[in-house]
Amino acid sequence: MKYLLAVVIPLVPLCLSNPVFAQDTPPQTTAGDQEISVGLGIPETIDLQGYIGVALGVSPNYQGSDEVSAVGLPLVDIRQEGFLFIRGASVNPNDGYGSIGWNALNFGYSAGGERKFGLSIGPMIRFNAGRDEGDNSVLNGLGDIDDSVGSGGFIEARAGNWFADVGAVSQDAGDADDGLSVALRSGYTAQISERMSITPTVFSSWGNDDYMQGFYGVNSSQATRSGLAQFNAESGFKDVGIQIGTTYSMSDSFLINGQIGYQRLLGDAADSPIVDNNSGSRDQFRALIGMAYKF
Repeated sequence: MKYLLAVVIPLVPLCLSNPVFAQDTPPQTTAGDQEISVGLGIPETIDLQGYIGVALGVSPNYQGSDEVSAVGLPLVDIRQEGFLFIRGASVNPNDGYGSIGWNALNFGYSAGGERKFGLSIGPMIRFNAGRDEGDNSVLNGLGDIDDSVGSGGFIEARAGNWFADVGAVSQDAGDADDGLSVALRSGYTAQISERMSITPTVFSSWGNDDYMQGFYGVNSSQATRSGLAQFNAESGFKDVGIQIGTTYSMSDSFLINGQIGYQRLLGDAADSPIVDNNSGSRDQFRALIGMAYKF
C-alpha cells in the first residue's frame, strides 16, 4: 500500500489542474456517420476523473487460508480515457495493492457521434502484495515473499458499459524474482439510480513456474523447516472468481464503495500443501467497504 500512496499522492494536484500536452492529430477514417480512430495516449490537457479514499476489509491472511484478517486498503479509481488509469486494491486479489497504466495506443469505433467500442494497449506497473510466514502458522518455515513493484503491459476493451482487460506483470516470488502473473477480467457497470451503480465482474489469473512455485510450492529445504510435504507447483491457471462492487454517491464530493468477492483456487494452487490441509481452503471470500473523495 505504501508504494501506491507514494505515487498517487503527488498526482492529486494534477487532478485539479489543466496542464497542456503536445498532441498529433490522430488519423481517422469516416464512412457516413461511422468513424474509426487511432491515436497516441498524449492528451492536449489533463482531465483526470475518479475518486481516492481508504477502505477497511476482511481477507484470507494468505491466498489459500481459511482464516481471515482485517486489512486497510487504498480505495482508488482515477482515469482519463485514452490516457491514464490508476486503480487501487479490490476484493480481486490479482489486483495487488493497485496499478498504474498508460493508454499508449488507442483504437476507437464511433457511429452516429457515439463511441461504440474502444481498445487501449500500453505499459503498466502493479504494486504486488507479498506474504509473511508469520501471517499464519501453516507458513512457518516457508520464508517471506516481499511486496514488490512489477512491470508489464495490458490490453483493455470497452463497449458501452461493458469492459474487459488482460494484464501481464512481473512479480517477485520468494527465492525466484522471475515470477509472472497474467490477470484477466470482464464486467459490466449498471446505473441503478442517479446516485448508485453496481458492477459485477468475473476474473481469472495464470502464473508461470516461478510464480506458482514461490507462492504454492514447497521445496526440499522448506519441507524440512516446515514439516510440509515437498510439492512442485507448475505454471497454469491459478484461480477463477467473481466480485460485485456497489458505489453510492452521498454528495458531489463523497461516495461510499462496497465490494464482495469469491475466489476458487485451481490446479496446483488448489493442490498445494498450504491449501489442501485443515488450515487451508480452495474457496476464498473477501469484502470491503470504504469512503472516498471524488472529483
